[in-house]
Amino acid sequence: MKLSNVFIRLSFLLAIVIFPVFIKAQENLISSAKINAIKLINLTGKESRINLNKTTVIVFLSPECPLCKNYLPGLVKLQNANKSINFYGVIPGTSYSIKEINELKNEYGINFDLLTDKDKRLSKYLGATTTPEVFLINKMGAITYSGLIDNWSSSLGQKRLVITEKYLEQAIKDLSNGRQTFKKTIPVGCLINDI
Repeated sequence: MKLSNVFIRLSFLLAIVIFPVFIKAQENLISSAKINAIKLINLTGKESRINLNKTTVIVFLSPECPLCKNYLPGLVKLQNANKSINFYGVIPGTSYSIKEINELKNEYGINFDLLTDKDKRLSKYLGATTTPEVFLINKMGAITYSGLIDNWSSSLGQKRLVITEKYLEQAIKDLSNGRQTFKKTIPVGCLINDI
């Protein structure tokens, strides 16, 4: 009788611990079908799709945004260290030509796909408002992290001397180690628009 009571209590405690994580995952779940239906354009001018068959990082970028330019070398390095993860740079709106985006790619040695989101459907679907802004999506389609890349820029024009929080890098490590965390920070940078 005591063994069954212990089992019931452990089951109850386990449910209390797991249920909030499950609910949080449901709140952050996206539809891979909806993402796949969004028309994006690659640097050859052809239609392209974001592949969510494995862990994916989507970073919204602007070729003119100084913060984006400052973060590009670190993003390339992060992608090189995490080859099992899909990385996509998404340029929202119609302000930049494929030529300008190619120049950015060449200047910074970007080794991940750059796609344009001309009608901002992906930006709207994910709720992106700023460049740079990142989304880490696990292979089940849950956004496990979104927001800042790190805490280097605390607000527009304000930068730390030392980075103390590497949000995206830590979220990738957590996911790789089987820890399902769900975190959101408020991005700092250039607003997504078509001025």
